[in-house]
Amino acid sequence: MLIDFHVHTTRGSADSNLDPFAMIDQAQRIGLDGICVTEHDHAWTDPAIEDYARARGVTLFCGIEVTTEWGHVGAFGLDRYVGGIYKVKELRRVINDVGGFLIANHPFRYKLDPRFQFIHKTPPIDPTDPDSGIQALEVLQYVDAVEVVNGACSEQENLFAHAVAERLGCKGIGGSDSHSAASLGCAVTILERTVSTVQELIEELKAGRYRAAQGLNIGQLRAFP
Repeated sequence: MLIDFHVHTTRGSADSNLDPFAMIDQAQRIGLDGICVTEHDHAWTDPAIEDYARARGVTLFCGIEVTTEWGHVGAFGLDRYVGGIYKVKELRRVINDVGGFLIANHPFRYKLDPRFQFIHKTPPIDPTDPDSGIQALEVLQYVDAVEVVNGACSEQENLFAHAVAERLGCKGIGGSDSHSAASLGCAVTILERTVSTVQELIEELKAGRYRAAQGLNIGQLRAFP
C-alpha cells in the first residue's frame, strides 16, 4: 500500500494551496493508495471529502503535524489538538496514553548548512557524523520513527536523516510535505499490508512493516535511499 505520510491542505493549513478534492484526484491519477492529512497543529474530518476519496480508491488518514520546541513531529492517534503537546515530553505522554505513534518530521532541514546555523538553537551538526545529529536533536529521544525522505528537503538532508535513523535503529518514513498537487507522492511510505483505519495504520507502523520510497509522482517509484 502506497501512502504519502505528510500532506497539508487548504482545509487546515494556511500555507497550503492544495484543495482536498484536487488532492484526491491527483492521488488517483498517480496511483497513491492513501494520504495522511497532517495539518499544522490541527485535525479535521469531513464525510463528503472522505466519501469522494473512497469512491476513487483513496484512503484518508488523520494525523497532526505538531509544532514542538524541538521541531515538527507527526502524531498519529489523535483526532484533535491537545493542550500542552507543544512540549515533546508531554506529546510523548499523550501519545502513549492513546497508543499512538510519533515521527520526527524533516529533522535536519536547514540544519546542515552553516549559513543557516544562526536560526537554530541546536549545536552545530557534522554532516558526515550521524552521532552529531543524534546529540543535537533531543526530539529524537521521543519519537518512534524518522522521516528520512521529505519532498521539501535537500538530498543531503534526507540522506543524513536516513543515516541517523539507521544509527538509532529506527525505521524510515517517506512523506512529500506537499502543499500543492504537483509534489503529492514525491515521497511515500510503502506498507506491506493494506490498512483502512488510523488504528490499523499505527499497528503496521509499530510492527515495522514499511519502508520509505520516492518518485511516485513522476512514475519512477524507487526505494530510498
